[in-house]
Amino acid sequence: MLLVVRVIVIQKTLIEHAEKLRQVKAVLEEVIFTQQKTFWNGAERKFLREIHEGSTKAAEVGW
Repeated sequence: MLLVVRVIVIQKTLIEHAEKLRQVKAVLEEVIFTQQKTFWNGAERKFLREIHEGSTKAAEVGW
């Protein structure tokens, strides 16, 4: 009987830890997604700024 109780307690603990891990995973995935989105938005702005600056420089030299 004591062994059965121990097994049940261990199973319950494992289930609780698995749920906490799923929650942590979801948060980490959201953080990573947000960072990637921020990175690509920054890269896009940099790309567009460089195009604009390049076209301005080209106009200055008469292209």
